[in-house]
Amino acid sequence: MRSGDARACVRRRPPGPRRQPRPRCYHRPPPSARVHGFLAMSSASDRPTPLEKPGTPGRAFGRAELERSPPRILSEGRWANAVLYLVQHGGNEWVVKDFRPRSWLVRNLIGRFLVRREFGALRRLAGVAATPQDAFLIDAHALAYRFVPGRPMRSRGRRGPLPADFFPRLEQSVRATHAAADLVHLDLRNAENILITDDGEPLLIDFQSAVSSRWMPAPLRRFAETIDLAAIYKHWKKRSPDTMGAERERVLARITRIRPLWALRGYIGAPRRNGRRG
Repeated sequence: MRSGDARACVRRRPPGPRRQPRPRCYHRPPPSARVHGFLAMSSASDRPTPLEKPGTPGRAFGRAELERSPPRILSEGRWANAVLYLVQHGGNEWVVKDFRPRSWLVRNLIGRFLVRREFGALRRLAGVAATPQDAFLIDAHALAYRFVPGRPMRSRGRRGPLPADFFPRLEQSVRATHAAADLVHLDLRNAENILITDDGEPLLIDFQSAVSSRWMPAPLRRFAETIDLAAIYKHWKKRSPDTMGAERERVLARITRIRPLWALRGYIGAPRRNGRRG
């Protein structure tokens, strides 16, 4: 066969639009990288705000100002608790919870975690009555919030009867933290965490053990909120049992029956027992 006949036998492509080239295949990131990116996007709302960053105008004062202002100690705490100070700055009084005086292990392994945890809870409670307000981070080891004059319910109760409507208002305040901030306190059985202000109003403090209830299924959320309510019913029954009512009695009895099943109680360092706090 001649060369011309060979060229004639080659199949020719029929006329028509040219075929588009396939897109290049770029490297796809591994699953771990994709998950990390998703978590970064999903947690964007939980990233530190400018208020949390040291040196920003959102803070009333920092570590340098704290060390220059002679604070008054409200509570020394125990080995794994923060030291509580009362600080005057800018014409206002502030409560400072500071882990800096503790050992290196406590302030860095426990203190950093608890400070960030409580600050996150207080930030969500902004504007909610009967809770500490205007909280800010001093640094990684300390936070501050506005001081409200008052005494722990434990010591106030020894000095005389509580106001007649105190416990109904306390119950209302606990329900407000559940509804407005989606938080459960989980340490209200400790009477040191409930203050009575000089105006006779309840004030809830020490939210470092608080847990968000947003992620909880409805039955678990109701149970966690009932634990908080049963805690204040315990104090109510001790100080004013005639005003509780049958339904609150039933709630307290139900939680009391299952309380021995608790695997853990309290947290490291044991609660403080002394001092005036706000």
